[in-house]
Amino acid sequence: MRRRRSNLIFHELIGLEVHVKSHTDSSLTGLKGKVVDETKNMLIVEFRNGKVEKIPKFGGVFVFKLSDTVSVEVRGDLIVGRPEERLKRYGGGR
Repeated sequence: MRRRRSNLIFHELIGLEVHVKSHTDSSLTGLKGKVVDETKNMLIVEFRNGKVEKIPKFGGVFVFKLSDTVSVEVRGDLIVGRPEERLKRYGGGR
């Protein structure tokens, strides 16, 4: 299954460009980078300067870039959990 707007929350996010549109921790708002790892509660993002930061999923609104022309805005609470857990939780694993 390809990553699309309609199914992104069921997929791994590793490898996608991400922009933190807003976050309850205002110091994280505006950050942009590439997701290099994902845990149940965190996105691990690498920035252009090589710095890596753990960003809590909960409390954030993220914009993931799927292609040059397609971006998807996702509330962080929808992506809390591992991809396989999200698939089961939202009924996509039937």
